[in-house]
Amino acid sequence: MNKSKKDKKNGNAHVAETTVEREHASEAGVKAQAEPQGEATLNEVEEIKLKQFEDVIKQGLGGYMLAGKALKAIRDEELYRAKFNTFPDYCRKRWDLSDKYAYRLIDAYTVVNKLERELPPSPIGELRLPTNESQVRPLVPLEPEQQIKAWKQVLKNCAGKPITADEVEAVVDKMGGNAPTKTPKPKAALKKANIKLTKIGKLVTETLDEDESKLTVPKLRQVLERIQKLLGAKK
Repeated sequence: MNKSKKDKKNGNAHVAETTVEREHASEAGVKAQAEPQGEATLNEVEEIKLKQFEDVIKQGLGGYMLAGKALKAIRDEELYRAKFNTFPDYCRKRWDLSDKYAYRLIDAYTVVNKLERELPPSPIGELRLPTNESQVRPLVPLEPEQQIKAWKQVLKNCAGKPITADEVEAVVDKMGGNAPTKTPKPKAALKKANIKLTKIGKLVTETLDEDESKLTVPKLRQVLERIQKLLGAKK
């Protein structure tokens, strides 16, 4: 084989090798994008912990408290990282659970854990802790001391009666933790709106029945201003 053919053959081989390398590099890049970023594996201890926590969530053992505790540990220790990039992603794809509700469970566990440690012991069989996440939700924005104070008041108010989330919220509102929004009752608001519409309708009818020769610009302006005032749009 002469030199020119040999060089040509070597050149083709080099091109082929380069092409293969590029294809491998491209495949590696796609794979890297598909895989979770950062530490993508769990050690043996972490795998055992993840399985234990997920068994608790799956079986619903201990209700919202243990579910919140398990989710908190999975989040804090990033035990989701082997298959998921983020904790919200893990909640949605692994449990079909919104991250918003997952955080509510975590918050509820955190609050009740404090209540359990701070509240004095009670007689056997007597309710002293929230039984569901909705009862805890109004307490979450409060400072720890206020959470305890509010829950003690709830227990006092509801002695011998079922505790509801509304009762907890009422106590928190009274303490100033959640400023209640003053909104008119639906029936009262509807009645008020109907009165306004009736007055506006009457003004429109009177104007349309007016003699055209008397409908001056100042008079029409006056009618429009009255309607504007009734609508509450007057500056």
